[in-house]
Amino acid sequence: MVSDDIVLIYWIGVLTLQVLFFAPASAVAEEAYGPSNERPPLPSTQEKGDGSGIPRKDPLEDSIHPTEHLMKSLPAKPDYTIIPLPAFGTNKNEGAWMGGIAPILKANSDGDVKEMLVPQYLHNKNVGHYGSLNYFGYPSDTEQYHALVWAGERLDQGIDLGYKNVSAGGGRFIFAADLSAFKNPFARFFGFGSRTPERDETNYTSREFIGKLTAGINLTEDFALLWIERYRNVRVEDGIIGSLPRTAAKYALVPGVQGAQILGHGLALRYDTRDSQLMTAKGAYVNLLAEFVQNVEERGNNEWVHTVLDARHYLPHSSDRMVFVSRLFINGVFGQVEDAGSRTRGVPFYEQSTLGGEDSLRAFGRGRYIGSWAALVNLEERVTVVSERLFGLDTHLEVAPFLDLGRVGQSTVKAQNLLSQNLEYNPGVGFRLLVKPTVVGRADVAYGRDGANVFVGLDHPF
Repeated sequence: MVSDDIVLIYWIGVLTLQVLFFAPASAVAEEAYGPSNERPPLPSTQEKGDGSGIPRKDPLEDSIHPTEHLMKSLPAKPDYTIIPLPAFGTNKNEGAWMGGIAPILKANSDGDVKEMLVPQYLHNKNVGHYGSLNYFGYPSDTEQYHALVWAGERLDQGIDLGYKNVSAGGGRFIFAADLSAFKNPFARFFGFGSRTPERDETNYTSREFIGKLTAGINLTEDFALLWIERYRNVRVEDGIIGSLPRTAAKYALVPGVQGAQILGHGLALRYDTRDSQLMTAKGAYVNLLAEFVQNVEERGNNEWVHTVLDARHYLPHSSDRMVFVSRLFINGVFGQVEDAGSRTRGVPFYEQSTLGGEDSLRAFGRGRYIGSWAALVNLEERVTVVSERLFGLDTHLEVAPFLDLGRVGQSTVKAQNLLSQNLEYNPGVGFRLLVKPTVVGRADVAYGRDGANVFVGLDHPF
C-alpha cells in the first residue's frame, strides 16, 4: 500500500543531486536543528530574481551558481513551488514502482512549508496502473492533518484522513482523530516466532476499516494523560502475489484468518521533552500504554490486554550538526488461546506484536515476524551534510547510519532473553531530505537475514 509510505526517492534523489552539484561550497549547517523561526528569514529566490535592493552580480560569478536558473525554471507563484519529477521506489513486499509526481509546496513568508499537495502516478507489475492524491497540512509544530486517497488497477485502493493537535485549548488538551478504509494486497504472514523461514511466507489482501480517537490532557509541560478508543474491522482475502501461497489456505486455523472486529480501550501516560514534534533535535519521549481489547465478532469471551513501552532519546552533538537517536520499544499481548471446535480462538495474528517495516526492523517487510511479545532497539546517528536554500525553502540533506536489533517471542517473557536469543541485526544507512520545519523525505537501506531492503517515505522513522 504505497500511500502509507509515499514513494519519495524521486524527490530525495533529484534534490540531493541538485544540492551536491549546484549548491555553493560555502553552505553551512549552523542552527540546522534549531527552530527555523528563531532566525531572520533568508531572501527568497523570487526576491533575488528581480534584483531589487540587491547589487548586480558579475556574470562570471553568476555562472558558477546555476541553482538560480534551475529554480527559476520551475512553475512557481510567490508562495507555491511545483516540482515535477520522475518517481521510482521499491521494497521487499511490494516490489518496484515507477512513474511520476508533482509535489506542490505552499510556504509562508518565512519560507516554512505549511501545506503540501502530492499528486502521483505509478506503475507496479502486480497492481498495474496506480494513482494517488495526498494532502498534508502543518498549521504549526503541534498541529497537523492529512487526507490521502489512492487507487490501483487491481485491488490496491483506499482513503486515509487524520488530524492531530497536541496543544489544543491554549496548550491544555490533546486531540487526535484518524479514519481509514483500504485494501492492502501485499500483506504477508510467515507464522509465529522469531525463526520463521522465508519458505513459510504467504500473501493475503488485508481489507480494513479503522477508526481511532485520542483525547488527553497535559498535566504539566512534560507529562500528559491520554484516553484512546479504536475500532478495527479486518477481512483476510486472497492476495495479489501469485507465486506465494494464500494465507487462508496454509494457515486456516490461525486466529484472525476468519476476520475480526476489534474494539480497544486504552490509557496512556506520556513524557515528552522534545524540542519539536516534526523534526526532533533534542529531548526525550516515553509513552506507556495499557489497552483492553475485544474481538466482538466472536461469540463468548475473546479478550486480551495490549501493553506498549516506547522510549526515545535525542542527543545533539558536534555543534548540533549530528543527533544520536536511541529507541527502546517493547510490545506485548496477553490473552487466552483456546480450541473452539474447527478453529482456534485467540488474539488475531494481525493484532499481535509485529516486527518488520519502515519503523522497526528495516531489513524486512512489514509483518515479517509476529509473536505475543516483541522487543526492539534502534540506534541512529543523524548527520547534516548540506544546508542550503533551495526553491526559497530551508533545505537540509541528512545521512543517517543505523542499527536495528529486535526479536519476537511466543512464550512468557523472560527478561534475560529479551534481547539475547534469536536476535535479528539490521545495519543500514538512511538518506533524508529535510524541508524545515515540517517535511522529511527519506530513503532507508538495510540488510538482514533475508537480504537487503529499501523503504522510502515521509517523516523520520521515530
